[in-house]
Amino acid sequence: MSVETLPSTADGRPQARPNPMYDPAPGLVRPDRPGPVPDPEVFCGWAGETVAALDPTTEADPVGILVNLLSAAGAAIGPGPFMWIGNDRHPALIWALTVGGTSLGRKGAATNTVRRLLKAAVPDFIASNTRSGLSSGEGLIDMVRDGDGDKDPGVTDKRLWVIESEYGVTMARGRREGSSLSGILRQAWNGEDLGVMNRDALHATAPHIAVIGHISSRELRAKMQDAEMAGGTYNRFLAIAVWRNLLLPDAPGASDELIDNLASAWRTVITDARRLGEVQLTPEAAQLWRDEVYLALCGDEGDEGPIAEFTARAAPYAKRAAMVYALTDHTDRIGETHLRAAWALVRYARASAAHVLGAMANGTGDPDLDKLAAAVKAAGDGGLTGDEVYRLFKRRNAAYRSDLTARLCELPGFAAVQVPGDGRHRTVYLFAPPG
Repeated sequence: MSVETLPSTADGRPQARPNPMYDPAPGLVRPDRPGPVPDPEVFCGWAGETVAALDPTTEADPVGILVNLLSAAGAAIGPGPFMWIGNDRHPALIWALTVGGTSLGRKGAATNTVRRLLKAAVPDFIASNTRSGLSSGEGLIDMVRDGDGDKDPGVTDKRLWVIESEYGVTMARGRREGSSLSGILRQAWNGEDLGVMNRDALHATAPHIAVIGHISSRELRAKMQDAEMAGGTYNRFLAIAVWRNLLLPDAPGASDELIDNLASAWRTVITDARRLGEVQLTPEAAQLWRDEVYLALCGDEGDEGPIAEFTARAAPYAKRAAMVYALTDHTDRIGETHLRAAWALVRYARASAAHVLGAMANGTGDPDLDKLAAAVKAAGDGGLTGDEVYRLFKRRNAAYRSDLTARLCELPGFAAVQVPGDGRHRTVYLFAPPG
């Protein structure tokens, strides 16, 4: 869709795409949202339909429910499905840090909504494979340990969904001198065998561990250290900024009938997905990956700083998330809609990291969008023409450039206007500081 074909407001700015989970609507009271808003594409397929069904029953942020659902579903599905990314075997594991105010983020509400659904769908998994209280690498290995002959039968089901409602405590434990927690977490995200070499050696073969952490923005900024980011632990997580999305003073929660209906379908989805093996992109999705997604997620080669460190695994995460979207849609083939949804989710995670770490004044979290915004500002009163946008992003196709300029015009102070040209009107992109 080109900018010229978008519906326009009176000042010439294109209207934002409908976003039902976040747009104002009659009968709904939505608090102000101080940070980024997820693209509606993230709510794709059966996972998106489930979030839409549960959304009116809770004050939790829909994107918070979504990442909890993708994480829990991937953990429950287990180690069977996987993707090759180069020579690395990636499991269907989604790790996320939901970041928001102690009360305003409704982080726990999002997790509890998903836990209630899956308790009805796969009660044995929730009862036996959901844990909290990460304290050491050895403790995590013990939860999925191998047996030791007759003395210790070990753990046969290596699936684990770890919920850390105070992830700041986990971060502090990982910083202790001699702690193996950060290193073991990195191995677990990779799906590698886990082990420590000491007198009481522990080992876990083929673990399948997903982690959801809750933390406030202030605590994350206070505890984050450059050495930790460079170590690679936190780029295993999607940072997901969350806020209370509805005011429901008398929220009844989801009805038993709704939960039972959703759970019946999720039980089938998880059971069937557990039997699958390698997951691949459809030809159309593979073309989208090559032409647009991979180049966009790689960003500028010179991109540096804490945001780049925090989101260094954006490209493989997009494929991982797309795999989970596909599996929850009852297929082992990743389609274009799954890949676009995952791409939008990773973009939101990057924007969340930028917002949480205080970088929104200098960027949006999207390298291409930042590049375009800077060029428009540098163009001054004359604005940036469509031809100049093309030259900036000539390696991208027309659909990508159109989406990029549409998102630019959703930012405060930016607008697309029509000006007379040689026999026809041209689109020019302008910036006027708000206020």
